[in-house]
Amino acid sequence: MADIPERIAAALADRYRIQHLLGEGGMATVYLAEDVKHDRNVALKVLKPELAAVLGAERFVQEIRTTASLQHPNILPLFDSGEADTFLYYVMPYIQGETLRSKLDREHQLGIDEAVRIATDVADALDYAHRHGVIHRDIKPENILLHDGRPVVADFGIALAVSAAAGGRMTETGLSLGTPHYMSPEQATAEKDITARSDVYSVASVLYEMLAGVPPHEGGSAQQVIMRIIADTPRPVTELRKSVPPHVAAVLTKALEKLPADRFATAAEFSAGLSDPRMAVPVAAAPVASPSATRFGALPLWVAAAAIVVAAAGWWVALRPDREPMVLRYEIPVPANSTLPVGQGNTVAISPDGRFVVFAAQSSEGDPRIYLRAADELQPREVPGTSRALYPFVSPDGEWVGFWSGGQYLRAPVSGGTAVVVGNAPAGDATWTSSGWIVATGANGALARVPATGGTMTSFTTLDADVGETRQMNPVALPGGATVLYTSLGMGGASAARIGVASLEDGSTTILDLLGVAPLGVLDDYLVYVDAGGTIMAAPYDRGRRALTGPALALMDQAAVDAATTGAYAQMSPDGSLVYVSGTNRRQLVIVSPSGTVQPVGDVAPLSWPRVAPDGRRLALTFGSVAQRSVWVYELEAGASLQFTRPGAIDDRPEWTPDGQSILFRSSRESPNAIWIRSLDGTPARRLVGSPGAQVDEGVMSPDGRYVVI
Repeated sequence: MADIPERIAAALADRYRIQHLLGEGGMATVYLAEDVKHDRNVALKVLKPELAAVLGAERFVQEIRTTASLQHPNILPLFDSGEADTFLYYVMPYIQGETLRSKLDREHQLGIDEAVRIATDVADALDYAHRHGVIHRDIKPENILLHDGRPVVADFGIALAVSAAAGGRMTETGLSLGTPHYMSPEQATAEKDITARSDVYSVASVLYEMLAGVPPHEGGSAQQVIMRIIADTPRPVTELRKSVPPHVAAVLTKALEKLPADRFATAAEFSAGLSDPRMAVPVAAAPVASPSATRFGALPLWVAAAAIVVAAAGWWVALRPDREPMVLRYEIPVPANSTLPVGQGNTVAISPDGRFVVFAAQSSEGDPRIYLRAADELQPREVPGTSRALYPFVSPDGEWVGFWSGGQYLRAPVSGGTAVVVGNAPAGDATWTSSGWIVATGANGALARVPATGGTMTSFTTLDADVGETRQMNPVALPGGATVLYTSLGMGGASAARIGVASLEDGSTTILDLLGVAPLGVLDDYLVYVDAGGTIMAAPYDRGRRALTGPALALMDQAAVDAATTGAYAQMSPDGSLVYVSGTNRRQLVIVSPSGTVQPVGDVAPLSWPRVAPDGRRLALTFGSVAQRSVWVYELEAGASLQFTRPGAIDDRPEWTPDGQSILFRSSRESPNAIWIRSLDGTPARRLVGSPGAQVDEGVMSPDGRYVVI
């Protein structure tokens, strides 16, 4: 508003004389002012009116005082703060020079030594503040001032003060803290608990731009940038600038990890790594599929759902950098007019020697059947006797295909013949051990086994009540036939699922401190598994002690996961060959006109459940993976989107009310799932349908708005 400077000038006339506008940021407008009492120029920053309305003066001033005591040569100090005529303001020294943003706009890229020096100084300032309990939360080139070539970090603690003063109201008002290009993934998803590792991510993003000339993630809108921060991995900086030293590239790779736990624990460690040439060693071994240029993770759903991918022996070579890298890949087409039976457990399996792959596929006119594709054949063929078959697996000798159908497990000869009944059992993934057992989930939720020759399925483990275990599933037999890996499911659902190990000899179980929805096997001394987001991981593992010996490494980000069954569409053979269904979590929204013209909407991302508003101007949709989902609203004309439901719960399946003013959605914010409703005017969501003990999965309102069908 044009009258804001005059109002502020009048309110602060006895203390500050405003001279002129210096600039405007996401949270505040900045003026050059004269400090009347001390006869000096200062930078007077006034919070945006809509932000001040959320906060309240008393709480803001109280919170900002905690940052006033920071004294560090690379931190711009806080002189003053307060309220003037309903406006909240704070005062900092006026630095003659330029911001890092101005320098980058002019020079595009900086010299490597200069860029590393600036990042090191900023990290030192961050480390000092972190040790004093203050996290910046808004590190960006605009907040880094260059005074005689020395970086000085401005607005230290302001974002923290604003967030603390606003409490949980920031998300509901649509306001956000931080510049999208430099946000950490946890900031992008609006998590409440932001740690020092978030600042480490942000300063690494700034260093990346100083070296590469672009931030780690770009997009046509702020929301596109946020989606890429959450879903995409940045290109290695050396692809954009080959002269970047390996150890600096290694530091950036580690500091820009999605999970905070995978980054440097402190800004001091980040700073030290920039001067440590040894940092290049672990990152040089990290890319798993570097010999292959094929990327399936970004395929739209209608392509990826038919893309069964095989990565033959050697895909895991990154775990063994001393070995000759060799990766062989090929896609397996699903038979014409058929699809994979999504939502009914794992659909793919591979023979122990990697010679062939089997998978379940369902035509539009019939029941699912098992198909076999050999490595030396061009087309898959149906395995006789496998009508209504799901959950395929292969015998250790590769002569039989096992599957579940009609309440029982059966086995059919690979070469053709009559299927043989093995035993009755609930539906679920199974595995065939070299000791002659078929292991699956029993009726009580624990692991059970039946002789492969046929018999009665009996449980051989018990659920671990001490850790709240509710189900043992997705078993994978390990070589030797004495143990199996499995998924341990508890009250936390898929996002809290862990990998367990069970003994067929005595039924003992060990639940590892390893979050994952599906184990794949043990290769040499690494346990390979799929996490809730579809990333294929490997963790150093001691078989004898059934214990992890080091942190997990991310290998590939391509396997599809199944939210309905808490599993993954993937399997690994003992020699390291891997079969998986590719990228079903990445989808492209499109608008199809009556004439058939297809118009893409937004980016390829983990999207689902799009619903058009009654007026046709908005979309409600679900964004996120199985472990974290929320409802977003997309403005079709403006091309902008807004997070509609708060983070921290699993919200999905939106449906509009007939007047287009509210959205119904399923939520796990109270267990079990219930239907909630929230209006577009920003009022808090409220529980609409559902009571304790009765899970509700979907709700649709009647045209007159009087009823909800569930």
